Amino acid sequence: MEPSSGSRDAGPAVTPVAAVLPAGGSGERLGGATPKQFCAVQGRPLVSYTVRAMERISWISNIIVVVSPENIETMKSIIEKYGHKRVVIVKGGITRHRSIFNGLKVFVENEFSNHLLQKPEVVIIHDAVRPFVEEDILSKVVMAAKEHGAAGAIRPLVSTVIASAADGCLDHSLERARYRASEMPQAFLFDIIYEAYQQCTDYDLDYGTECLHLALKYCKTNAKLVEGTADLWKV
Repeated sequence: MEPSSGSRDAGPAVTPVAAVLPAGGSGERLGGATPKQFCAVQGRPLVSYTVRAMERISWISNIIVVVSPENIETMKSIIEKYGHKRVVIVKGGITRHRSIFNGLKVFVENEFSNHLLQKPEVVIIHDAVRPFVEEDILSKVVMAAKEHGAAGAIRPLVSTVIASAADGCLDHSLERARYRASEMPQAFLFDIIYEAYQQCTDYDLDYGTECLHLALKYCKTNAKLVEGTADLWKV
C-alpha cells in the first residue's frame, strides 16, 4: 500500500508551497491503545504513507507534521527509519485547530522553530490519516488557492443527513443533492490562513474543525471547492 503522487513534473512548481499534516489525534473512534496515525499497515505506520505521498512531490518544500508531545519521539523514529526528507516535527495543541496553528507558526514565530523556515506562498493542510492523496488533487487545490485565497476538496454526500428533534424523533432531512462533504486536502494563501488563526477565539480553537470556515469568517475569503476523487477517505 503506497500512495502515488502522479507525475512529478506537474504542479505549481514556481510557487513556494508547504504542507501541514495534523497528526495529534488520539484515535478514540478507532479504539485501541495506539493512535491510528501510528498503527502499522503492512508493517509501516499509517502516517509514513501520508508523509511519503507528500515528499514524492518535488514542489512541496517543507512537510510539517504536528504530533502530541508524548508522540514526538515516536515520530522522530519513523522519520529516521523510513528516511523521510523535508519533514519538521512540531508539538501539537490540545485540539485540531490549535495543532494546525502551531504548524503554521514555524514559518513566522521563533518560539516554535530554532530557525524560521521560508514562509510559503501557499500552505496545504492535509490529515495525516489520509494516505491516498494524489499530486493531481494537491495541484488543483493549490492553484485554486492562489486564485481565490482558499480551496478545498469536496465529495458528494453518500448518506442523507437528518436532524432529530428533542424527543429523539425525526425533525427534518437535508436535500442531499444540495450539499457536499468537505474533505482534505485544503490549501490557502499562507497570509490568509495565518491571519484567520490569529483572530480566532478560544471557542473556535477548541471546538472548530473546518479551516475553510475560518478563512471565510475572519478574512472574508470564500473558498473555491474542488471535486475530489473517491479515494480521499479518512482512516
